[in-house]
Amino acid sequence: MYDMYAMKILTTHCFICIINLSLATKYIFIGFIGPMAKKYYCPRCKTKKVMEYPDSIECPDCLLEFDKKQIGVIPDDEILAFTEMGGFFDSFKELKDPEKAKKFFDSIMEDLEDEN
Repeated sequence: MYDMYAMKILTTHCFICIINLSLATKYIFIGFIGPMAKKYYCPRCKTKKVMEYPDSIECPDCLLEFDKKQIGVIPDDEILAFTEMGGFFDSFKELKDPEKAKKFFDSIMEDLEDEN
């Protein structure tokens, strides 16, 4: 009687160990390989041969780097590369000077008044 009871406990314990081992193996395997990667492409030349970084992709053909968050969300022809965004934002650096900012603002106000 005690032998049957010990066998049931041993069988249950082995079953739990096998389940734990298989789950641990699954998580280790997924950790090394990772989930299926998203397929990114270059919004300019449409090649799928891009280098993937944590937050961006780089196209070896175009030599441009793009933000991953924009791909598939913004139309491809409207996505700016990081270098293009830098050029756009750098043009506003001169507006840090209060005199230049006032001159720019005044010119916009003049244009608006001329339209009316």
